Formats: sequence, C-alpha cells, structure tokens
Amino acid sequence: MKQASVKRLRPPHEPKQFTSFEEIPDYLMVKDVADILRISVASAYHLVKAEGFPVLLLNGQMRVEKEAFISWMRGKERNNG
Repeated sequence: MKQASVKRLRPPHEPKQFTSFEEIPDYLMVKDVADILRISVASAYHLVKAEGFPVLLLNGQMRVEKEAFISWMRGKERNNG
C-alpha cells in the first residue's frame, strides 16, 4: 500500500519584539527589518531591494546596518510628517 505524502508546513515566523533602539542588533537581517516595521518578510525583501534603502551585501547575504536603518526611518518620518 502506498503511503500518502504529508506536506510539512514551516512554523509561522515569530516576530521579535524590540522595545528600544539599544535592543536592535548592529546588523539587521531582512526578517529583523520586517519585525521592526511590522510588515511581512516578503514586503521587507521588496523594501530592501528598493532604491535608496541602506542595504549591504555581505557574503551574498543582505544586511542592514542599524545606524543607517535608523537614519532611513527618521528620514521617512520627516518626509511623511
């Protein structure tokens, strides 16, 4: 008898809760950006690929320097406020 295959689902992403800038790591991964901005990881990938976003490519992986990210957020705040 042939056994039915079971599709395994990935566990849902548990967002990190940062309560201050000091808790944010010096270099963010895309999922950290998603957690901070409270957007999906897919949306965060679109964001880090956008022109003007301060992303670094380190050993083939996207990283965002904390200080550059904070400056980017403050710039967005000024432009929208």
